[in-house]
Amino acid sequence: MKKLIISTLLAICLIGIGTQVSAGPEKALFEKGVALLKQEKFQAAIDVFSELVALVPENPDVYKNRGVAHMKLNQYDLAIQDFEKTREIKPDLKGLYSNLGVAWYYKGDYSRAIKNYNMEIALTPDNYYAYFNRAICRSELEEIELSLEDVNTSLEIFPRFYLAQCLKGDLLVKSGNPLEAKQAYEKALAIDPGHPYAKEQLAGLKTAGASPPVKTDAETPEPAETAVKTGGVEKKIVKRPEKETGQILTESKETSGYELQAGAFRSRENADKLYKKFNAEGYKVRIVELTRPSGIEWHLVRIGRYDTKAAAKAGLVKVKERMGMDIIVRPYGRF
Repeated sequence: MKKLIISTLLAICLIGIGTQVSAGPEKALFEKGVALLKQEKFQAAIDVFSELVALVPENPDVYKNRGVAHMKLNQYDLAIQDFEKTREIKPDLKGLYSNLGVAWYYKGDYSRAIKNYNMEIALTPDNYYAYFNRAICRSELEEIELSLEDVNTSLEIFPRFYLAQCLKGDLLVKSGNPLEAKQAYEKALAIDPGHPYAKEQLAGLKTAGASPPVKTDAETPEPAETAVKTGGVEKKIVKRPEKETGQILTESKETSGYELQAGAFRSRENADKLYKKFNAEGYKVRIVELTRPSGIEWHLVRIGRYDTKAAAKAGLVKVKERMGMDIIVRPYGRF
């Protein structure tokens, strides 16, 4: 599996080249740094962005792009410093936590990489690359079941993701399901017949032989949905076969204000575990179920309700200090 992971992770996950410097000589210098990045002249790009730091020290894209250049030169500690400075300035910048995840992956701290991918997914739940890379980190920690869950989510969002299909095959081989692995590699081959990885893995499976697949339990039926009106606000109530834990499970048009998000899960079981953890500490916590335009359903663990974003941020600091977890501010009842 290393062959696939090491050759692809950095190339697909680094996000840079922002364009937030507005005008004047700083803009021209920024564009020069971006051009150098595109030309793969990474040290020269670092020099330009370092010059810009002195001119616009509070611009997050300057630090982010310099961090990308450091990453390309395998200067992971320097990259992390720049990405953390970006985070200090603009903590909700999309792509930032994926970049941090890459850096920590290459430093061999897979748990910290996963922590950053959790943040990226909370900000951008449809980011199939983030799931793919979190799956890679989880596989390094031998968390095969969780890794497969991430790969499957990535493929639900983007079914023609060649690398995810290959990783799925690798994980299925590792978990002792060679026939299912064969199907995954065949799907990858259908997506990109010219890429050698799936073809080589299929050849290896034929050489080794395959045993019959293990039978699994029948799939849980999809939950029923009903529409109701509460105080003039239409809500979608999701009725589930499993025992509820008392929290409100709705998608509501009543979306004023802000709340804190402790986690976003495709698995209801994982959401329940986090819910119970916060509930035991006395927090007013709920699980909100929202469905993306793609049809994918999410279980979001949310805490409290605040009239302003500033109040939510103040609450975040207190919850983070007490629980020791990364938590983000989100619009109430929305992604």
